[in-house]
Amino acid sequence: MMNMSATAWKQAVLVPQADSMGAIAVVRSLGQHGYQVHAASVKADALGCLSSFATKGHQCPAYDSADYLPWLRATIRTYQIAAIIPSEGFLLAIKHHFAEFAPLMPIPQDEQLVYGCLSKVYVFDLFMKSADERLKQHISQTAIITEAAQLDELDTSNWTAPFFVKGDGFYSKQGDTALVAKARDWDAARQKVVAALADFDKVLLQDCSHGVKATVNLVMQDGHILAESMAVASHENPHTGGLTALRQSWWHQPMYDDAVLRMRALGWNGPAMVEYKWDAATQSFDFIELNSRYWAALNLDILAGLHFPAIHLDYFFNKTKPAQAIRLTRIIRARHALPADFGYMLSKLRDPQVATPAKLKSLLGFFLYFLHPGIYSDLNYPGDRKLAWLNTKAFMMELIRSCLNKLS
Repeated sequence: MMNMSATAWKQAVLVPQADSMGAIAVVRSLGQHGYQVHAASVKADALGCLSSFATKGHQCPAYDSADYLPWLRATIRTYQIAAIIPSEGFLLAIKHHFAEFAPLMPIPQDEQLVYGCLSKVYVFDLFMKSADERLKQHISQTAIITEAAQLDELDTSNWTAPFFVKGDGFYSKQGDTALVAKARDWDAARQKVVAALADFDKVLLQDCSHGVKATVNLVMQDGHILAESMAVASHENPHTGGLTALRQSWWHQPMYDDAVLRMRALGWNGPAMVEYKWDAATQSFDFIELNSRYWAALNLDILAGLHFPAIHLDYFFNKTKPAQAIRLTRIIRARHALPADFGYMLSKLRDPQVATPAKLKSLLGFFLYFLHPGIYSDLNYPGDRKLAWLNTKAFMMELIRSCLNKLS
């Protein structure tokens, strides 16, 4: 990691949604590098607010409360907040006041781009309309639908079921509603698209991509890539695809090149997790979505010593950047055991398609992974290990409550 001037480490930074895994890693990274970290969450027991690396924890009003914006303004004024690391929820909460808070956020000042990058439909629409044919490669069969008549013109002979129909707040006709619907066959997909067009101006229709989740993680500012890493999932919750529970750092140059191409085409600056499906059998990959914020698996990176948030804010405040992008080259495995990996194991036990030996292997593996010296825990971070115990306690209490409710 590059050297940073000690004089640049004292600014106050607000980290909203401190109950999320990504925000916890941001709190740890910035606090470890001397920033005054103000962690905020609507939850009184948010782990990020309880972190040893948080200067102060704040229980804030709910995002949809009339009290949220006054609380935010007062917090910025009282604690001289110099930067805000936005979550998606935070951005939606300030949507009608973006210009007021934009100077504090190390992301683009272009409101349409910021909110567009939260929209799968916007992102795929831009790629599909681009004159750069490379942006149309490495994606599943995709169509942007604005009217039902387009469905009759689609050649779906090469599409693979199931199909997915998606809509989001960027194109919602009312409010910030979102839709993700799965259809087992074309007739069902057609019906879902027609229904969705009543609520959205544009709808994304895609077929199925096979493989496991893989990500390219970047922090970019003023067109410079400051830091970069890649990871591939070993366990997802549920096991058929979902939240990454166990992951490993890796490198795949064609996927990385594709991600950088897409970020430059969008003109994005800030943190980004570019998500793919990776099929090891065919050595192929499909772009799935962009998460234009710090990612849930960020603890893997900081456990390996690559502190994206600290590098990011050092540039934001002082224009200090490495001579070349700092890349995670260390091979490291990290796990979010509770509840994510527990959910992976449970989904396999409940799946009738999974053979009994595989179920037993997952059950045994869940417990043995706690003893594996080569697997790090997302929450068991040096200097902040209490969060792992607090999380375990909360998980066990919830599990006991759930079991008692089923027995009653």
